[in-house]
Amino acid sequence: MSTLAKRRPRRLVPVIPAILLIILSTFSLPVHHPSVNTTQLPPTGIAWVTEPLQQVYNLIQSRFIGLIPGNYTEPSSSDYSTMNTVFGLIRTGVSQNDAGSILSASNVAVQLKYELTPVNDSGTGNKYYVLMENPTVNRGWGSYLFTVEKSPSPTQVIIEAPHPVTDFNSQQIAYTIFTSVYPRVAALLVSGVERTFGPSGETDMAHRTESIFETAHEAFTKFGSVVIQVHGFDASHHPTEPLVVLSDGDGGINGALQAIASNLEAASLSVGIFDGFTHEKLGAQMNIQGRYARAFGAGFVHSEISSIVVYNATLIARYENSLTKSILDDFSFPAYRIDMKIPIIAFGIMSLFMVASYRFSKTSPD
Repeated sequence: MSTLAKRRPRRLVPVIPAILLIILSTFSLPVHHPSVNTTQLPPTGIAWVTEPLQQVYNLIQSRFIGLIPGNYTEPSSSDYSTMNTVFGLIRTGVSQNDAGSILSASNVAVQLKYELTPVNDSGTGNKYYVLMENPTVNRGWGSYLFTVEKSPSPTQVIIEAPHPVTDFNSQQIAYTIFTSVYPRVAALLVSGVERTFGPSGETDMAHRTESIFETAHEAFTKFGSVVIQVHGFDASHHPTEPLVVLSDGDGGINGALQAIASNLEAASLSVGIFDGFTHEKLGAQMNIQGRYARAFGAGFVHSEISSIVVYNATLIARYENSLTKSILDDFSFPAYRIDMKIPIIAFGIMSLFMVASYRFSKTSPD
């Protein structure tokens, strides 16, 4: 081989910038995939309980710590690990229609005095898995409801009520939406204890980095999910606020939030959106579930409902119907606003690499 051949620089093939463009552009695309029309049957080998699901949920609501005397019990690291295993098995059981995983989840849950009950709602025929503490304990760790069937939508939706009772019946509002759109919402997560307003805030599940509630949130929140949290505020303490305040927690806007806002306004409910400044007191900037969702590429919608709405049957029906419509419409995809700056920046970077590789290849003649 000649000396000239040895010294000749290699041409740089712009593979790296092309890969970079694909990766960056992926995060700017709407989270949407074609629906797959498949029929999913409930797993066999499960002992079903046929009764009104609302009756089961009423039992859950009757045991909130705060509503009845009791103390919140701090889980141990082992408790967190075990419950994470339970949630993982439930997730696998539902997503893969795997009765074995559901049975395993039930067996593991028993170790922490939780019961996983398959409920055939006698009112609708819809089937659910209900995970709740058994009657011998009441530690405030929360209750969790899951649809047996997978949603026909590619977007996994989760509804949460971290401040039951304290936030004006938010847990029942969340339940109504959850059951109204079966099986479009995969899970309903409900704290088992009222919010503490003291300085320690030990039972404020929306602001704790560690809780069984947060463990459930992390187990079911994934890239492309939409998490909706239902909260309530006292209109007398916030007299200038609209009837509903929506926030993603950091002043941004995602498509799910936009769709919900649009449907609320169409139902003649005044809406405010936290933009980093406006409605700051209700903006959920310190919300732990919101931070986790945003970090993992999920949409987060924090919904604060005025007490004016909650105590008016007509207005609360409008609110529930608006969220139901938003979910059934798949939030009018794209669920996430496409930020054109990302592909433009990526294209600019790729262009610079291509120009640099061309110039470098010309430093020595062929």
